[in-house]
Amino acid sequence: MQQRGEPAPDLFVPLTEQLDNVRRWNEDRDWGLPAAELDAIDLTPRTHADPLVVDLIAVYLDDVHGGDDVHGGDRDGQLDGVRRTCHELWAIASQQQPKTWFWDWVRDRYDPRPKPVRLLPGIIHWPGVRRMTVDLGAHWVPGQHIRPSSLRGPDSAHAEILAAAAHFPRWARAMDGVSVPYIWLSGYQVTHPEESTHLRLPGLAWVEYRKTLSFTVDRIDRAHSGWASPVV
Repeated sequence: MQQRGEPAPDLFVPLTEQLDNVRRWNEDRDWGLPAAELDAIDLTPRTHADPLVVDLIAVYLDDVHGGDDVHGGDRDGQLDGVRRTCHELWAIASQQQPKTWFWDWVRDRYDPRPKPVRLLPGIIHWPGVRRMTVDLGAHWVPGQHIRPSSLRGPDSAHAEILAAAAHFPRWARAMDGVSVPYIWLSGYQVTHPEESTHLRLPGLAWVEYRKTLSFTVDRIDRAHSGWASPVV
């Protein structure tokens, strides 16, 4: 069996720096997270035996109302919190990379709107900001081909992965499938086109020759090597 490579030691930043990030994003992007909730986050450092198990500060945004011309919402003027969170965190993560690509880029380029995702049944969206422990290497066995369809469940990560990409841009650029796996966001389902919602899931990968962070989509029954399905 192929052995895991050792990830670089500087891929992740401490919780204190993450909290500074969230305070800044909250103000710059008008998220409306209460200061008291941010002040209450436990910043006590913890160590984990696996270097890909990390503590991170994740945000889960509220629904917003007011019309799609302002919020990129649906025709009834509502933008649900799941899509809003995905859209906002991907926007932040994208700004920290030389180039990015999103699977829905044609539709998004000509009709900018939040990403077409929803949560896997069994996962509940609780708005707020929380410290979470995420295994960014869960289910990853180097050299072994694994189908994501067999790995999805109520502990599958979703917005937490995008929070990690926003907080840890060096981690995103280190994805190579050898020392740092590519990532399935198994807690999300893709809702466009609707008829393939149950057949596809999104993934996050660094494409080295293009210097591009790619937010892609693939079939849940297709086996791949070098990919993880992180859990919370």
